[in-house]
Amino acid sequence: MVNLEWYRSFVAVYRVGTVSGAAESLYLTQPAVSQHIAGLEATLGVTLFQRMPRRMLPTEAGKRLYTRVVNAIETLESVPTKIADTPLLIRLGTPTEFFSEMILKQFDGQVQVAVRFGLVQELIEQLLSNQIDCAIATQKIPNSAIECHPLFEESFWLVAPPAVNVEQTDLALLEQWLKQQSWIAYGEELPIIRRFWRVVFGRRLETIPQFVIPDLRMIRDAISQGLGYSVLPDYLCADWVAAGRLTLILKPEKAVTNQIWLAHRKSERRSQSVQFLLEQFQP
Repeated sequence: MVNLEWYRSFVAVYRVGTVSGAAESLYLTQPAVSQHIAGLEATLGVTLFQRMPRRMLPTEAGKRLYTRVVNAIETLESVPTKIADTPLLIRLGTPTEFFSEMILKQFDGQVQVAVRFGLVQELIEQLLSNQIDCAIATQKIPNSAIECHPLFEESFWLVAPPAVNVEQTDLALLEQWLKQQSWIAYGEELPIIRRFWRVVFGRRLETIPQFVIPDLRMIRDAISQGLGYSVLPDYLCADWVAAGRLTLILKPEKAVTNQIWLAHRKSERRSQSVQFLLEQFQP
């Protein structure tokens, strides 16, 4: 008789490609997952995977079995485990600035939300280890166990303190003038500023920031107080520019953009948490 857990292990190995990765996603030991696959193969009388040095490749029998069982497994995994009148709990990982400016206002009290803040790599690690249900990621991470959906495209603007008057329109002269200014960066490597500089001016910016502040909202505040220049996403600075609290120095004709993604484990695509967030946030 086939145990349901054997099928869950089979689907996990099929998606992730390794026994170790499947074991981690299922919170099982590697020997347990290996036993599940071996038991399933013995019961069905077929070989489901080719054992390669670093990967489990599905056989034709494995591909046919996956097609037949995956929908059933996903449906079972999406069945609520709590009583009907208990609010849905969503565990969300996200950058602090994007959450406060763009996401928080979209929740309306229908659900309970437990938020974890962090950078993309640590959020993806938490997602893979089932510490969170979904992650708002500032880049698309190539991982066979993760599915990503486009959520928002941010554009970057170069902004300065209020009342700064820049009359220079020639890019070459503007670049030389900007190099003489004080800069406020998110990190010591100027991750956002240097990417903007390469796209707009076609070269790498070599400068030491006067302030390194790992919070874009605080950078916005520091610029408004006259402490320096920086590059910010439009959702953070457009209203402040319109209100005269920041000065827009450069909004390039060739926009410098970045896609923000909603990421979740493939095995949870039919879960209530994922479906709620997709319906709530996808454009």
